[in-house]
Amino acid sequence: MRRGSGGGAGLDISNKSAKPRLRSAVVDDLSAIAELEARELAPLAYPYFVLRQLFDVHGSRWIVADHGGVLCGYALLAVGPDRKAWLIGMAVSTHHQGRGLGRSLLERALTECRIGDVVSVSITVHPSNTHAISLYKESGFTWVGYDPEYFGAGEPRQLRVKQITADTRWPVDPNDRRWSKGEHLPPGE
Repeated sequence: MRRGSGGGAGLDISNKSAKPRLRSAVVDDLSAIAELEARELAPLAYPYFVLRQLFDVHGSRWIVADHGGVLCGYALLAVGPDRKAWLIGMAVSTHHQGRGLGRSLLERALTECRIGDVVSVSITVHPSNTHAISLYKESGFTWVGYDPEYFGAGEPRQLRVKQITADTRWPVDPNDRRWSKGEHLPPGE
């Protein structure tokens, strides 16, 4: 997962007790996804044109959280021809954080993977994003590797993978040099 600075300015949700509805993303959601990306994941947010191209290839597996017509979260899955998926983006609006929406989006994404006979799901997460790391660990993602400059200088990431099907192939080659750049191992793993 990418990590940004947060924000959430301009989003006013008056009925905080109603739960957002999870649904499949449609092309009309891309502007709202791009806005949420910019607020929650700056400076590493995907620009609109990248989201559009990713949507054209992978959008059938994208999930959004809709609260009264306002997009307040999303999970973006990319599934390759080898039946391995990447969670290429996930964010929840600042006003909806801490209510289990991230967990709901992740569970829905994993359900989509099970239905689609996906072998494994990979994610990257900033080592300081302890909330996301806890969520992924609780959801069965295991630590596979570390790259101190995944998104450039000063942008380290952990690689975590969750096995979905009983396929016996290891989802990520543990000898892959992309993940041997550092000797960083998270505590307790």
